[in-house]
Amino acid sequence: MKSVRVGLAIVGTIVLAASQSFAGEWQIVGPRALGMGGANVAVADDATASYWNPGAFGFFNNPEAGGDYGNRGWSSQVGAGVGAQTHEDLVQEVDKISKFDFDALDNGPLSANQVSDFIGLVDQLKVFSDNENRAVSIFVDGGLRSQFGHFGFGVTSLVDVSAKGDIDLNNIAPVGSGAGFSISDFSNPDNFGCPSPCNSSSAFSDVQRTNIREHLDTLNNWSDTDKTNYINAMDNGFVNAGETPTTQDVERINNVASTADVAAGAGGELSNNNSSLLFKGIGLVEVPLTYGHALSEDLSIGGNLKFMKARVYDLSIPVFGKDDDFGEKLDRALDNYSDKTNVGLDLGGLYRFGDDLRVGLVIRNLNSPKFGSIKQRAQVRTGVAYKPLSFVTLAADLDLTKNETTIGGGFKSQNIAAGLELRLLKILMLRGGLYRNLAKNDIGMVYTAGLGLNLWLINLDVGVALSKDKTDFDGDSIPEEARGTLALSMLF
Repeated sequence: MKSVRVGLAIVGTIVLAASQSFAGEWQIVGPRALGMGGANVAVADDATASYWNPGAFGFFNNPEAGGDYGNRGWSSQVGAGVGAQTHEDLVQEVDKISKFDFDALDNGPLSANQVSDFIGLVDQLKVFSDNENRAVSIFVDGGLRSQFGHFGFGVTSLVDVSAKGDIDLNNIAPVGSGAGFSISDFSNPDNFGCPSPCNSSSAFSDVQRTNIREHLDTLNNWSDTDKTNYINAMDNGFVNAGETPTTQDVERINNVASTADVAAGAGGELSNNNSSLLFKGIGLVEVPLTYGHALSEDLSIGGNLKFMKARVYDLSIPVFGKDDDFGEKLDRALDNYSDKTNVGLDLGGLYRFGDDLRVGLVIRNLNSPKFGSIKQRAQVRTGVAYKPLSFVTLAADLDLTKNETTIGGGFKSQNIAAGLELRLLKILMLRGGLYRNLAKNDIGMVYTAGLGLNLWLINLDVGVALSKDKTDFDGDSIPEEARGTLALSMLF
C-alpha cells in the first residue's frame, strides 16, 4: 500500500502543477480510440498506449496484471487519420463571399445592375468579421509505434492547423476614393450607375425606404443630400437588375452604410481590399522512448522521453487580387515556415480495481516545450474503463485542462468522451461513442463508430466521426466536424 500512496501522490502533484496553465488541443489518435468516442486513456492495451497512457506499459508482459495487459509481450501499429472542424459556419460564409465576382466589382464605376452584388459583398465581409471564432481546423495524424514488454519506441506525426479571416472593412468604396474615401463616394450616384440627378425609382416600398432613412439618421457623417442620393442609387440599382428588394436586402444596405460611416477617411476603394485568411498551426513529429513500471499488482506508472521536431506556420494569404489564384498563393505561403526542435516529457498512471475496472491519468508535454510562437503546454486527461462482461468494454475520458487551440481568440477545447466496444467471436470488434467540447459548444455532439477485424496476429481497424450539426457549402449540407482513421496492428 505504501507504493500505491507514493504513486498517487506523485500523480496528484503533477496534476496540480499542470492544471495551472492551458494546453494545446488533444487529438484523437488511432481508430480504436476514435471509434470509442476518444475514450482511450484507461483502454489502450497495446503500442498505442505510448500516446494515450504510457502508464499501461508497467502491466505489459506481467502475469500478475492478467488479461490483455499481462499477456501483451509485443505489439506494433501503423496508421493514419485526418479530421476537420468548421467553427461558426466559416465554410458557409466563405462560400457566400466566393460567389461574388470581385474582379468585375473592382473594375471602374459600377453599373446599375451591379449594385446588389456590391452591397452583398461588402455586407458579407462585415458579417464574416463579426465573429472572431469563425475558423476551420484541420487535424492529421500518422505514425508507427512498437512495444516490447515494458519498453516502447515509435514515431508519431501530429498536424493541427487553423484558418480564420482577417477582414479589411476600410477599403470598401466603390471607386474613385484614392488614398481615403468620404461618404460622398457612397452617396455619389455616378459610382452606382445612376448619373445625377438620380431620382427615386419604385423598387423600394415606402416602409423599406423609411427604414433605410431612419437608419441613416443614426449615423454621424451623412448629410441629408448624401442620404437621399444613397437611397435613390440603391433603389435604381434594384430596378435596373429587375430585382425586388427583400427585408434582408434592406438590412444589407443598412450594414454597408454603417460600415462606410466608420471607415470613411481610413481606407480606399474595393480594388485595394486586403482581406486575407490567416493560417496558424504546427506540424509535429514526436519520437518517444517509453518505459513503464508496476509499483504494485494494481498500480503502474510510465512515461515518454520524446525528441520533438516542429514545423510552425503563421502566414497570411490574400483573398482578393488578380495576380494569381488562391491555390498558387497558398503554395507560396506554405513555403514560409520555421523548423524547431525540443524535448518533451509525458507521464501516465493506471490503477486497476480488480480485473474489471481501471482508472487512468496522463499528462502530455509536462515540460511545456516551445516551438517559436507556439508553446505545447501540458495536457491532462483522465479516463475510466469498465468490463461488465468479458466481451464488453465501457469507457469515458475527460480533459482536466481547458486547452488552447490554434484558432486563438479565446477559443478553448475541453472534451468529454464516452464509448463502448463489443468483441464478437474473438475476431470482430464493434465500437461506438460520442464526444463534445465542454469549453465551446458551437459544434455540439459528435458521434463515432468503428470496426476491428482480428485476422490471427494482425488486426485491421477503422474509425469515423461525424457531428450532428451541419453547415452549408455550395448548396450541400455537410457535417461541421468529420474525422476518419485507419490502422494495421500486430499483437503478440
